[in-house]
Amino acid sequence: MATDPPRRDGRASDRLAADLERSGARIERLRMTVAVIAVLAVLLVAAVLWLGRALSVDPTRRAVDELAVPGWAAVSVHDETYGSRWCLGECRVRMRTWTSEGTVDDTANEYWQAVLNAGWIPADPEECVGGFGEEGCYVRDELYLELWVVPVDCGDRYELCVGAEVTAVVAAQAALPRLAEERMST
Repeated sequence: MATDPPRRDGRASDRLAADLERSGARIERLRMTVAVIAVLAVLLVAAVLWLGRALSVDPTRRAVDELAVPGWAAVSVHDETYGSRWCLGECRVRMRTWTSEGTVDDTANEYWQAVLNAGWIPADPEECVGGFGEEGCYVRDELYLELWVVPVDCGDRYELCVGAEVTAVVAAQAALPRLAEERMST
């Protein structure tokens, strides 16, 4: 007949309680570690997406893309760009030309309203580089926009010719001296 060791209720239950408390604390630390890692991962992904967008989207392109005009005022579009968007050597300049089916006055009114609706503020006249036709120059953030609206060039003088051509020059304000220099030389 085997005798069982005497039971020590107090000790076994104390040991069990201590083990459960230690494992509970470990589980809590593990949960907290997982939560911190998840939050850091979400923040890292958001930062990478934001930085990627900032590095990949040209601000001059975004500026002209934001001009919302009716279809008749932007029948065809032509873009020209030169320079570096980070102003390395030469600042980025974007020239976008739209062809409009409307008159010069109607087209100019649509574009000027679109420019103001996009948050551009009229610039001081001294800052305007200048061009031909109905014009206006505007600033927003670090960008400068100059807008010209001229009648379309008709090849046949006997042909009824209605329409306008709109040219927007968007550049960093740091490019203004270079733009003024180019205008003076032409």
